[in-house]
Parts: sequence; structure tokens; C-alpha cells
Amino acid sequence: MRNRLTWLIASRLTVILILLGTAAIINLVSTAEIIVRIFIEATLVIAFLSIVYSLLIKFSLRHTLQAYIQIFLDIILVSYIVYQTFIIEKSFAALYLVIVLAASTVLPRLTVLLTSLLCVFSYASVIGLIYYKLLNQNLPDLSPEQSIPLYILAILVIGILGGQIAERLQISHIALTKATQNLANLQAFNERIIESIHSGLVTTDISGNIISFNRAAEEITQYRASQVINNSFSEVFGDQSDTINFGPELLTMSKPIRFNAICQSASGRQMHLGITASPLSDEDGKPNGLVFSFQDLTEIIKLEQEIRRRDRLAAMGKMAAGIAHEIRNPLAAMRGSIQVLRGELDLSEDQAQLMQIVLRESDRLDKIVSDFLAYARPSPSKLVEFDIANWIEETVSLIRYSNEWSNSHEIMVDRPQKPLIMLADSNQLRQIVWNLARNALQAMPEGGKLIIGLKETKNQEIELIFSDTGIGMSEEEMERIFEPFNSNRPGGTGLGMAIVYQIISDHSGQITVESEPQKGTKITITLPQNKNNLTSADILKQQKTFSTSGKITGKLDN
Repeated sequence: MRNRLTWLIASRLTVILILLGTAAIINLVSTAEIIVRIFIEATLVIAFLSIVYSLLIKFSLRHTLQAYIQIFLDIILVSYIVYQTFIIEKSFAALYLVIVLAASTVLPRLTVLLTSLLCVFSYASVIGLIYYKLLNQNLPDLSPEQSIPLYILAILVIGILGGQIAERLQISHIALTKATQNLANLQAFNERIIESIHSGLVTTDISGNIISFNRAAEEITQYRASQVINNSFSEVFGDQSDTINFGPELLTMSKPIRFNAICQSASGRQMHLGITASPLSDEDGKPNGLVFSFQDLTEIIKLEQEIRRRDRLAAMGKMAAGIAHEIRNPLAAMRGSIQVLRGELDLSEDQAQLMQIVLRESDRLDKIVSDFLAYARPSPSKLVEFDIANWIEETVSLIRYSNEWSNSHEIMVDRPQKPLIMLADSNQLRQIVWNLARNALQAMPEGGKLIIGLKETKNQEIELIFSDTGIGMSEEEMERIFEPFNSNRPGGTGLGMAIVYQIISDHSGQITVESEPQKGTKITITLPQNKNNLTSADILKQQKTFSTSGKITGKLDN
């Protein structure tokens, strides 16, 4: 009703222009100044009423009542015009027809019929005033040839037809409103479905330009929809021409295509995506694009790699632990025999040197076996509460006196001022810092900077971060970083990171590694504080189960 009233008020401007134009024409071709005066008066009244009606629409909500008032006042105004101009022109009674037509656009069928009857009554009243000369004795007599009955008949006919039009308009409006609402609900429902799906959904045209990008796709790729709409599919998901080529040949696609893709997110994170491409059809069923659904498989692939690594380590540990134990006893006997022979025999200088090499290598082999047994069969953890911040400072002081330290190296500890108390095995955690710091120094043979960061997270966890400026690691090296006997340095046993892995696993912690060749390495360790959260029974139980519990993850960002 508000929109219809607005349209009706706007149409009054047309009526004003018609009245002014008629007044100007009459003024030019005749001397009927009374008609010109009446038309100007009517124009001013209509303009004033239009302003009042516009204000009522803005500040009042009773629009139906306003429609009745507008129609009623229009009837009065037309009756005034017909009465005043009847002396010269009788045809202005046709303005009643305009009122009935206007009423049919805003009022129901029955009200339109009543409006036509009211117009007939008003017109008959005007004719009665003229016939009996009640208001003006100078009015001319009515002649039989005047078409008064024709106007009355026309008003009634227009009223009936207008009522039919009003009814049809109302039915059409209801149907259109219902269809529009259903369409809006269906569109909103489809949008909610698309936005609620946890899989990324992307649609493209035949040329590969992105048309839509749902919320899950934004979360996975970290691109905003506004950034990628109308951009090429390959700009976001990389070159996948080996699997799918955009172009007219896609119109013949009969079944979905499934493939895996390696690409980068907006932040540069490497992603492994499982993608399914299906044809997208228009209203006629003709393919006009593609719809891609995808999921982030990065964590799943990392988990699979972790499971494979654990399986390899478990099998290797069972076999090698038994071998190492069997090697250690004969090795001790061999070393003891060599020492006895060195003391009893008169050896030359070369023979003594060879004997010393045998003893030294025996000691090295014994250390390797001891380290491996410490890794394969760790001793029970002894949990104590201690300040990890001060403890790291002390360990770093010892590292500065190690063989790997040189004047070209710099170590900085970034720690909070307040103590960070945690419940853990201090000796085992000291070994973590010692091994990681030594590895970092060895990765910077020409010198560099090692930053050891320490902070407490919101989840009551301790986060320990090692960042160096060393030579970094390749993806292949990252894959095998926690495997025992995996070392690229001369004389290395390859057990350092494996022991770190095992200790963190025993403490229910997590370790993530980020590295890139020639750009350094960043290792992040997250350990639960467990401070004041465990009873004595819990601590005893945890000490018994530390060797089998824990979660370790590996991460490589290129």
C-alpha cells in the first residue's frame, strides 16, 4: 500500500501538468478566464495535498486510511471543477473516470465499486445544484442533448471494470509476493547450505574464471571471496593442467574428476587438497562451467607420515634394542682384552697408536649403544616442579662452553620476567635444550644467531621455540628428521633428534619443525605445565605410562 500510494502521489504531478497545459491552451484560444483561474487554483490545491500526503506516508503507518482520504478529497476537488466550469465546458466530468481508475490501483474490488457510486452521487449532486440553480442563479438551463446519462453510465462501467482490475491486481500481487518470498527463502536456504558445508566449494566458467567461493573455501585457502572472484582458478590453486584443462572440451565431461593438488594458501602455507571437479549446467541442462569441491588433507597426510614414521621406529626399535644389548657385552670383553694386551705386550709406537684407535673407537661404539638404549628403553621420568625459565638460562650458559660454540655465534634467550613453574623431568628437558642448541650451532658453521623463546600459552602450556639462521633442511631431510641413525654430519650418531622426539612424546608434548634451505630452522615445542593439576597418584600413574603416551607432529612449510 505504501508503494502504491507513493505511485499515486507521483502521478499527481502528471495531473498538475495536464491542468496547467489545458489552462494555457484555453487562455490562448478563448477568453474563458474563469477556467484558467479554476485550473490554477486546482493545481495549487493538488500540489499542497501532494506535500501533505508525502509527509503522511513518511510519518504515519495507516496507509489504507490515507488511501480512502485521498480518493474522497479527489472526488470533492473534481466535483468543484465540474461545477465551476459547467457554464463553458461540460466534458470535465470525465475526471471522475480518472478517480475510479486511480482507486482501482490502490483499493479492493468492493471499495472501487463504492468509489464509482460515490462519484455518480457527487456528479448527480453537481447536476442537481446546476439544475435547480441553488448556488448560482446565472447558470444556464440543462439541455436534453447534454450527455449526463452517458457520463453516469461510463462511471459505473469503469467502476465495475476497475473493481475487476483491482481484484486481479490483488490476486497477482499476492501470487507475486508469495513467489518472491518462496524464491528468496529458497535462495537463502541454498546459501545457508553452501555456507554450512565444511568442504570448500568453488564454481568456475568454461574459461576457468572463478564465479563463487564459499566460506569453507575462504577458511581453507585464507583467500577472501572478493579477492578471487573473476580471477583464474590456477591463480589460487596452482597449475593443474596435468589433470584438468579448461576450455570447450569440458562440455563433454561425463563424470566427476578426482585429483590431489599441492598449492599454497594466501599466507604461504603449503596445502595438500583433495579436489573433485564436476560439470555445472545452466537452466537448459547445458554445461557452462565447473564446480569444485575440495578438502584440506594436509593434516591427514602429516598424520599418515607420522604413523609410518612410528611404525618404522617401532619395528627398528624392537630389532635394534635386542641387537644393541647383545653387542654391548662382547664389546666390553673385547675392550678389556685390548687393555690387558696393551699392558702386557711391548708395542712399537705404530702398534700403540693402532691399539689406542681400537680403544677410542670401542668407546665411541659403546656410547652409540648407550645412547640408543637410552632412546629405545628410556628410564622412568622423575617429575618435579621447577622454574623452566631459570633452568634454560643455566643450560645455555653450559652450551657456551661446548665444542660447537665459537665467537661468531650468538645465543639470545627471550623469556618472561615471572617464573614459569612446570611439572616435568628436568634432566630430560635439559637434554632436549642441549641437543637442539648443539644442532643449531652445528647448522651455523660460519656463525649465526640462535634465539630461544619461552612463553606461557592461554591453555596453560609452555611453548619453547628455537630459531636459528643456519643452513636449514630440505623436505626430504624433514621427512627423516626424527629417525634414529639419520645424520649428515661426520661422527654424528643420528640419535639426538630421535631422543628429543621420545622425551617430548613421554611428556605428552608436541613438536613442530619449519625449515627451508639456506633460510634457517624454527622448532616449536609445546609441553603441558601440569602444575598443581596432578595428585600424587596421578604423578605415579603418569610416570608409569610416560613411555607409551604422547603426541608428536612434524610440519614443513616451504
